[in-house]
Amino acid sequence: LGAWAQSSCKECTAGTWSVAWGAIAESTCQAFWEVHGDCSFAGTGRCVTSAGYPESNYGDHQSCTITALRAGTIDVQWFETESVYDKLTVLELPYAGTAGPQDVALAVGDALSWTSDQSITATGWKLCLEAPSLSPSPSPSQTPSQSPSPVTTTPEPTTTTPAPPMTTTTPAPTTTTATTT
Repeated sequence: LGAWAQSSCKECTAGTWSVAWGAIAESTCQAFWEVHGDCSFAGTGRCVTSAGYPESNYGDHQSCTITALRAGTIDVQWFETESVYDKLTVLELPYAGTAGPQDVALAVGDALSWTSDQSITATGWKLCLEAPSLSPSPSPSQTPSQSPSPVTTTPEPTTTTPAPPMTTTTPAPTTTTATTT
C-alpha cells in the first residue's frame, strides 16, 4: 500500500483536490503543497497544519512530509510544539517550541518534515506559503497622448548703444631753444 498524499488544489477554479494512494493524481491545479502523512490543509490550500490544529493538540508519534509545489516564503500563522522533541524541520533546520520558520524562502520541491515523539503534545502549527507577486510592473504615471512638439523660442530684440567716439589727445609739440653765449 502506498502512502496517503494530497495536494492543495482547493482554491483552483475547478475546485478539485488531487487525492490518491501512493502519488498525486494528475490535475490542472496550481497547488501550493503536497502532503504525505499526519498533516492537513487549511483554508484555500495555501496553508498547512499539524493534525488536529486548531481544535485539539496534535498526537503522539505523528509525522508528515510537506513539499512546496511553488516557490514562496513561509508565513507562520501559529507555532507551538513541545520544545526540543516535537520538531518541524525546514531546509535541514529544526524548529520547536514557539519559534517557527517565519519568512524562510522555499523553492519548488523543498521539503518540510514534521515529527512528534511519544509524550507531551501541544496546539501545533499553521504555516502558509506566500507566493511571489506576479503583478505587472507599474506603468508610468503619465503617458503622452501624442509626440511632443519642438518648442520654438524667438530671441528678444536687443538694442545696442554705440560706444562714444574715441578721442585721443596728442600733446602739443614743445619747442626748446638753445642759447649760446
